[in-house]
Amino acid sequence: MSKREQIMQGALELFIEQGFHGTSVQMIADRVGIAAGSLYRYFQGKEQLIHQLYRMSVEMMVEKLFHGVQLNEVNFSTYRRLWLNASSGIQSHNHVILFKDLYERSPFLTAEDKVWAQARWQPLDDFYQSGIDSGLFRAIPTCLLAALSLATVQCAMHEHKFYDFELTDALKEQMAAASWKAILAEPLDQPGSKE
Repeated sequence: MSKREQIMQGALELFIEQGFHGTSVQMIADRVGIAAGSLYRYFQGKEQLIHQLYRMSVEMMVEKLFHGVQLNEVNFSTYRRLWLNASSGIQSHNHVILFKDLYERSPFLTAEDKVWAQARWQPLDDFYQSGIDSGLFRAIPTCLLAALSLATVQCAMHEHKFYDFELTDALKEQMAAASWKAILAEPLDQPGSKE
């Protein structure tokens, strides 16, 4: 791992543990084992480091989520793969998800960041929009389809920390199927309508 990567990893851990304002450049340097001034060889300052960590986090999430997925095929098989990729990604890169959430709830998030991130997530939005256009998915904003479906992965992982249950492959399959059903359009796309 390069020194730059070590700095990013150490900073990411500290930001999650201490928050952005509770983490100093000195703390990052101490975590990595360098002099505080050495950090400025790699980053202009803490704020630039925070912004770069956000972009790295989103890129890692998108790469993991879309791995092996044909998003132009809007069906349960594609969705299942997305859900299982998200599950695997959260389990192996939980710190990245935590950092992304921390950043997006902070004053560091800029309009430019939002545009940049939305462009990275656009293939997923397109997947949902194709499902809406074909009548397969509920006709609600794509971000809400994501909340009803893939966000369930993060919720399941959170609940797994607090409640005593085994998150088996069979349970993951059930969760993927249930969240898929949550986004499917009802006949005439009206809640409570009969087939």
